[in-house]
Amino acid sequence: MTWIDQAIDGLKRTNIELIAYLPDTTISPLIEATQDDDAFETVLVTREEAAVGVLSGAWLGGRRGALLCQSSGLANTFNALASLSVPARLPFLGIVTRRGDLGEFNLAQVPAGYNMPGLLDELSVRNHSVHDAEDVDDRVEMAAESAFSTETPYVLLLETTVTGYKEESK
Repeated sequence: MTWIDQAIDGLKRTNIELIAYLPDTTISPLIEATQDDDAFETVLVTREEAAVGVLSGAWLGGRRGALLCQSSGLANTFNALASLSVPARLPFLGIVTRRGDLGEFNLAQVPAGYNMPGLLDELSVRNHSVHDAEDVDDRVEMAAESAFSTETPYVLLLETTVTGYKEESK
């Protein structure tokens, strides 16, 4: 089973219905899988911080949601996380492909991507890095249950050892 299949299974087992996303090459197969599955309603956002608002509204309306994006996009959500999600206890699961570490060619991806776990810690957003593809299913389930039971956002960082990495265009 691929990491994508495992993520879908974990999302379903935790009753996540709403997926807010911003397209990215690495996470696109997971986005497409959610779009093709009737278990999910998907919402394309123009900026990642808008997804925080969409997912907050979903929670207030009695639904569980997840954000799918890459780590540089997650950095765009920091104000919304620190001023809305964390203090108001509005949970969602973030499934985020990590840039800026192993295999990275684009120096612009390094500051936020490489430092993402520490940056999330500073915002009081719990997070976990997934290094092995066979762990995706359980980690999605555990992170989602942690987020919704404690009413706080939880971010899973999918490392390039899970998703593969973007190669520099030549």
